[in-house]
Amino acid sequence: MKKILFLLFPIFLFLPAVAYAEVPFVLDKVVAVVNNEVITWSELYQAMEFDYSSQISSLSAGAKRKFLKDHESGYLNKMIDMTLQVQEAKKQKMSVSGKEVDSAINSIKKKYSMDDGAFAEALKSEGLTLKQYRKRLSDQILVSEVVTREVREKISVSGAQVASYIKSKDLTAGNLDTYKLAEIFFNTPEDPAQKQAIEKKADEALQKIRAGADFMTIAGKYSQSDPDIGVIKKDVLSTEMLAVISKMKIGDVSQPFWTGNGLYILKLEDESSGGSPMDLESDAKKELVEAKFEKNYKLWLKDLRERSYIEIRL
Repeated sequence: MKKILFLLFPIFLFLPAVAYAEVPFVLDKVVAVVNNEVITWSELYQAMEFDYSSQISSLSAGAKRKFLKDHESGYLNKMIDMTLQVQEAKKQKMSVSGKEVDSAINSIKKKYSMDDGAFAEALKSEGLTLKQYRKRLSDQILVSEVVTREVREKISVSGAQVASYIKSKDLTAGNLDTYKLAEIFFNTPEDPAQKQAIEKKADEALQKIRAGADFMTIAGKYSQSDPDIGVIKKDVLSTEMLAVISKMKIGDVSQPFWTGNGLYILKLEDESSGGSPMDLESDAKKELVEAKFEKNYKLWLKDLRERSYIEIRL
């Protein structure tokens, strides 16, 4: 199972406690102070090695060290943002119950057709105990709730804004053609020489699916992103994806193919065409809300930083 910590709330970074191999040993030190909390060097490198595992697994020890070193500054800032959000939620007396965590875990098991044994094995492969996982999942839920309260629930879009948006984008009901997709995705490697190894992994995954394995189960083991794309509009898909999907029937699984983003295997789960004027307005409103959310979320994070004491010691 791959990165099951990210399956519920992929927008938020999380900090897993996993082993990190082939990283030069240094005496642990504080690399950032965030109000009354610290982030240590070992926490930073543990998190990076987990999050970038698919990109560094085939690298030599020296290349791995260079990759992590090149990314440590940007990744540390993501960890700081996560810490600030958790702190803000706690400041507002927000909490997550054990039942909420249980429900989230059950949803993950159901989504990936995992029984208790498979779930335990997935945690073990990621170097996590059940207690550690529950704590991290609890914090993810906490952050999701504080962001909803402080950002999403404060967004409003008027009918006039929706009408103006539809006119400016020249939208019609035909723009509502959609596909419901699932994916297995591999990032484009920095070293082109690694492409062949990625293609081999993709072929291995596809062979298992062709042999009868559940697509989502295999995707959970191989994909470097959340496999559940969900419903997506036809007009936002790349030409490479449309070329592949246009030849598929519902239930089909594609051959692996490259795009500018990486290597994909797609499953077409459903499709629909057109919609009513009411559907068009609803769709346009959702797009406006999401655009405002992205903007306001960044502003909210900026405000959290400005109101906090942050010291970076890298």
